[in-house]
Amino acid sequence: MQKPDIQHLLEKYRTGTISPEELALLEAWYLQWQPEDQDISPEELQAIKAEVWQSVKPPPARVIKTRSWPRIAAAASLLLLAASAYYLLQPPAQPSRQKQVAASPVHDFKPGGNKALLTLSNGQQIVLTDAKNGKLADQGSVTVNKTANGQLVYGAGTGNAAANMIYNTLATPRGGQYHITLTDGTQVWMNAASSITYPVTFTGNERKVVVNGEVYFEVAPDVNKPFKVTTGNQEVTVLGTRFNVNGYAEDAGISTTLLSGSIKVRNLTSGQSSLLAPGQQASIFKNQAPIHIKTVNAEDAISWKNGYFLFDNQDIGSVMKIMSRWYDVDIEYSNYNRQDRFGGTFSRSANLSEILHNLEQVGPVHFKMQANKIIVTN
Repeated sequence: MQKPDIQHLLEKYRTGTISPEELALLEAWYLQWQPEDQDISPEELQAIKAEVWQSVKPPPARVIKTRSWPRIAAAASLLLLAASAYYLLQPPAQPSRQKQVAASPVHDFKPGGNKALLTLSNGQQIVLTDAKNGKLADQGSVTVNKTANGQLVYGAGTGNAAANMIYNTLATPRGGQYHITLTDGTQVWMNAASSITYPVTFTGNERKVVVNGEVYFEVAPDVNKPFKVTTGNQEVTVLGTRFNVNGYAEDAGISTTLLSGSIKVRNLTSGQSSLLAPGQQASIFKNQAPIHIKTVNAEDAISWKNGYFLFDNQDIGSVMKIMSRWYDVDIEYSNYNRQDRFGGTFSRSANLSEILHNLEQVGPVHFKMQANKIIVTN
């Protein structure tokens, strides 16, 4: 893009006439700009970049309607029908048998909740599940607070700023999730069995965090500091955007899905980088140089953050890996050799037995629940 085009887009931004597509183009130019490509002085570049950063504001709150919700309703109707047919076709229960079943305890696995472990810079660990609401600690010039709705918030404190950067780590166990607000205003939602390491204050000319597992970001714009997320062999550079990173160490690769704005995804092994547009997903696989990009329904990628599981043509191994993380249960396979694919939408607040029962209704699979594990069979 030539300089006149950039100036024209900036003028449209100033007058409030810029379209969402033009704003995304402006953000994309910022991320992929190369000095040798433009006849722009350093002073002009700094001014333009500052205006681009200022233009990237979090979108206003709105009701989001996506194709997920019709699928939710359809799946719910299908499962209700299947469950109704199942119970209607059962023979009448004998009274003595009914009493025996009612009296027998049935083991089940409850859904996860707000659980996390905070590790401070001095190595002190705070179990947030048990911690009282309010101030938890001082970290340099920053106070760490736990809110009543299960959120960790870093805010300005009264102490002196530390000379060196102070790092904290927040980790969720299996069966846990958590929401954290960093000092720059960036909001982070963490899925089960995930972690994020971050400085309590961002100094220098960039903001860098390291994550493992699945994390959803709503990044606050900063005129002087790009936001970078490292996950395994991937680095994501963002402006004021919304995106999801799914990068568990035990999985074959890392998937990054963009909901709004622009992000640059770089393979740290090969050095290759790609720019994503909203609705695109980039995948980087271990020991592979290419970055694979495809168009997806981006809202599906954050179904977990919105309170439900969404399975779309997934094998039982992928489904049960997600169940294992959220319900904190081990999975064992016994003579299971099928290649069937599963789909459907299920509430993350349901007990595991309910989801397993529904899966048995829609596919050739069976589950046996034990005290600390689920056995999967044909």
